[in-house]
Amino acid sequence: MAILIFNRSKSFHFKEWLSDLNEELVLFTQVSRSDLDNYNHVEMIESFDQNGWTEIRAIELHKNFNFHTIIGHSEYDLIRAARLREKFCIRGQRVESALAFRNKVLMKQLAAKGGVEVPTFRSVNSSIDLFEFIEENGFPIVIKPIDGGGSRHTQVLYNFDEMKLILQQGLPTNLMVEKFVSGEMYHVDGIMRNGEILFSCASRYINGCLAFTKGASLGSVILDKKSRISNRLHQALSTVLASLPGAPILAFHAEFFHTDDDRLLLCEIASRTGGGRIIDTIREVFGIDLNRLWIRLQCGLDETPQLTQKADQLAGFLIVPPKNGKLLHLPKVVPFEWVVDYTSSVQPGQTLQNAASSVDSIATLIVKGTTEKMVESRLNQLNEWYMNELVWEEEWGGRIG
Repeated sequence: MAILIFNRSKSFHFKEWLSDLNEELVLFTQVSRSDLDNYNHVEMIESFDQNGWTEIRAIELHKNFNFHTIIGHSEYDLIRAARLREKFCIRGQRVESALAFRNKVLMKQLAAKGGVEVPTFRSVNSSIDLFEFIEENGFPIVIKPIDGGGSRHTQVLYNFDEMKLILQQGLPTNLMVEKFVSGEMYHVDGIMRNGEILFSCASRYINGCLAFTKGASLGSVILDKKSRISNRLHQALSTVLASLPGAPILAFHAEFFHTDDDRLLLCEIASRTGGGRIIDTIREVFGIDLNRLWIRLQCGLDETPQLTQKADQLAGFLIVPPKNGKLLHLPKVVPFEWVVDYTSSVQPGQTLQNAASSVDSIATLIVKGTTEKMVESRLNQLNEWYMNELVWEEEWGGRIG
């Protein structure tokens, strides 16, 4: 028997994490990796989403490998993997569950029915739908894909002129609209097994997930688990999870609004681990790798998280977005001892484009501290220093630093 993996990343070390299983591993991958020779069978596929033969090829290989587990770590492969599990009659998340966590309209309908407060929303199938929503609810509004991820193609509209421009450009399909919520945004990340939460961690975003649309950095700081807002977030999370169809093993990345009048509203929840530097920041504080835990649990390994958090240890991350222009200089090192990781994904001389999602970056950094206030202060100090160190050559040829 074997395990089929849909891969879109270089940071999921499947072979290493499952080395004690002695199972055949079949890898469908969109990206080249240095460890491909370690898998029993590998197929490079340029795009799972555009190649309709992907699933059929999996069915063909099942005849030889007899898959007992199918893994898809990306949000965009969850439904694909669920359909194949049902086809092969094997364990794991079903289509009903995958759809509930992918379709944001269905998600919020189920959550609201379960007693979770959500922003006013509706699906948009025509320009009239959008117009009527604004007539009833006013501006500002948020429009986004029903099944999007990473805040891609998410826009805030503040007036009729902005709405008119969107409509004149052609209304995207598969769209939803909701009332803009003023307040702070939080995320809760963790793992559930057979209805029991094995681990969860609440964090607060700095600048919010749409910061990249304004060229600002996105930050996040892990909350003190004893804080009132952390307790409220975990209670809200439990209500959300109880409202949606579950799975034997379920990773979750939930986002909540904390409104100016002290309410918690569900923004959305995904049945996957968090992106950006969420996994690394959690590892820094708690000593566990949520990606590794998620993969091993799906393969039937009886894992129990062993937490190693120090009593006074918290952390946060910073994502510095790209912008239009040629990057002439960025720091090679960071002069702060409380920065525990600095990863740059670009080189001087590259011509870059504005960020298309909340996780697009030229650099990411992880900061440690003993309190939320300290971590946030350090993130702000680091961001100001880093931005001042960058030197860009704009498209018109001028230099700015």
